[in-house]
Amino acid sequence: MIALTLAAVFLTTLSGIFLTAYFKSKGLFKTYLESVDKKEYVFKDFMPIGLFLNEKVRLQKILPAKVYKYLYRYENNIKGNIIELYGMKYADYHLMIHKGNRTALGVSSATAAALLSVVLGIQGDQANCGIFLLAGAAALIGVPLLLDKSLKSKIEKRRLSLQMEFPDFINKLTLLVNAGMTISKAWEKIVADNEKNTPLYNEMTCTLGEIRAGKPEIIAYEEFGRRCKVKEVIKFVSVIVMNLKKGGAEVVPVLKMQAMECWEIRKNVAKRLGEEAATKILIPLMIMFVGIIIIVATPAILSFSSGM
Repeated sequence: MIALTLAAVFLTTLSGIFLTAYFKSKGLFKTYLESVDKKEYVFKDFMPIGLFLNEKVRLQKILPAKVYKYLYRYENNIKGNIIELYGMKYADYHLMIHKGNRTALGVSSATAAALLSVVLGIQGDQANCGIFLLAGAAALIGVPLLLDKSLKSKIEKRRLSLQMEFPDFINKLTLLVNAGMTISKAWEKIVADNEKNTPLYNEMTCTLGEIRAGKPEIIAYEEFGRRCKVKEVIKFVSVIVMNLKKGGAEVVPVLKMQAMECWEIRKNVAKRLGEEAATKILIPLMIMFVGIIIIVATPAILSFSSGM
């Protein structure tokens, strides 16, 4: 009975928060959400609830100073991940969207779990009522944490994409520079000839736009390296920056050497990914094997049982 009472109180509180935020946020964030991709944010329709709650609830006034200080550092790390994924220019917008999404999903998941808890409690299933009550409480914190963790997964995929594409780019650049082009002209040609929509070429296009807008080449290339955060790219940037500062014809041999190193790294990465894929394939194969054994063995066991 205690579990049902707690579940009812929890559900009433969450429902009140959810419904208040839902009705008050209707149409309030329409402009912000127009460019949000529903494939990336499946629960886009619930996002206004999270955006409204984030705007109205001031954690600094609610939480103790030490807890808020830790939370502030944690949020700064999340912002760093957002900057790496989407760039500094639109970081604040994407951070707001991410926070709105995680708050909305946290509250929605907790409300759904609390509702199930109450239903089970009314039916007399006190054990499962308590389990879903705890699950609802955990969802308030757990769901947002899982969504924050998914940013790390996106960053790893992004860095892997950069690592896999970079050897091809550096080969093209080396050939063009060796043919007599300057680095900036070779860069421009590679971007112009490209038809891919990938992290590497998106960053290259951004860098080219900055140079055309008047930003010094050295600064634009250094920022390109900082945005990519892949050691091969950072090493490449240091080579071309040094060449731009001091000049000299030794840039082509250095780029050729780095291109060879990048191809070796790409081969190793591809090999590792192949081994991981082979390991993942073993799981469905084992399930199929167990299923076959059950299908083959069941008639024999049944006939043996009937004979007894």
